[in-house]
Amino acid sequence: MKLFSQSLLASVLLIPALVMAHGASRITVEEKITIDADTAEVWDAVKQFDNLHSWHPAVKATDADGNTKGAQRTLTFANDSTIKETLRKFDDEKMSLMYAIDEMDVVATVTDDHGDEYDVPAVPVRNYKSWIKVTDVDGGAEVSWKGKFFRVYNGNHHAPDEISDDAAESAISGFYQAGLKAAKSKLEN
Repeated sequence: MKLFSQSLLASVLLIPALVMAHGASRITVEEKITIDADTAEVWDAVKQFDNLHSWHPAVKATDADGNTKGAQRTLTFANDSTIKETLRKFDDEKMSLMYAIDEMDVVATVTDDHGDEYDVPAVPVRNYKSWIKVTDVDGGAEVSWKGKFFRVYNGNHHAPDEISDDAAESAISGFYQAGLKAAKSKLEN
């Protein structure tokens, strides 16, 4: 019985250490907008993997090798930083696509509260995957843009502000909102 009690106590004491060793949690962001336009027209605009710059104000240029599964693109932003992405899934019939970030430019370096240095990429996320889906709804077409990712900081200490959960969530949410608002403005006129 004494051995059982000691084992139980040791297990209970290890739980906090195991929880802290887990690292950052996956973050999910989803933004939606209804566009007063034909669903097929909206899908035709947002499905163009090689043409994001034509409707997203944050993207200065899109260099891509097509619009089919496996296509790759490089997005260039106003500050000339770039992101490389791959189109992983594309379903014209279901009006949905999924892409992932493969690599990004580093735009800065920060130090955490333990003196460890971390790169700050063009968008402060890692292991990023995103889905765009267009659905027919009353009043037009609903565009859903959803992303799943982790913050850049993978330590167990206080994350520097530039690579924290808040920075990652805010960057992606802001990017989606700006793009959806611009698409709405362009397609409703």
